[in-house]
Amino acid sequence: MSTTFGLYLKTLRERAGISQEALAEEAGISSAYVSQIESGQRNPPSPPILREMAGPLGVEYPVLLYAAGYLRDDDLYVLLLRAFDELLQIGTGREKLDTLLRDLVERWVELDEDERRTRLEMTDAEHIGELLMEEILRHQRDLILEAIFRNIPEGREGESAP
Repeated sequence: MSTTFGLYLKTLRERAGISQEALAEEAGISSAYVSQIESGQRNPPSPPILREMAGPLGVEYPVLLYAAGYLRDDDLYVLLLRAFDELLQIGTGREKLDTLLRDLVERWVELDEDERRTRLEMTDAEHIGELLMEEILRHQRDLILEAIFRNIPEGREGESAP
């Protein structure tokens, strides 16, 4: 049994501010099962259940797969490298970031000076560059995670945790 994963799950759940019952409902399992996992009486759940838990826990699905032992370090590195490679290629990831940057700049330019000043005052940013960078990094993260999800080998999800 896995007390390490159980403690990790409990920590994530408490940090997300949700009860065992709420997590169980979101994942389509019983609260008794969640309790047994957290106490180390049961092995980590299957990948499909982990996928359902990820959102309510506020973590990405591959993170839970890794913590539950379904992905090894080597698997995770390969997924990350593929995702970064896809994002940095002149392809859909790059095109999406280029489009995002153009759209952000165009929207900024359309604002009058008072609106620009107001938007900057609502943040800690001193310049539009900081706002643009923050938005681009957020979207870049989303694109990387999207690529990781696409690249998870089908066979890995079906394996049982150690």
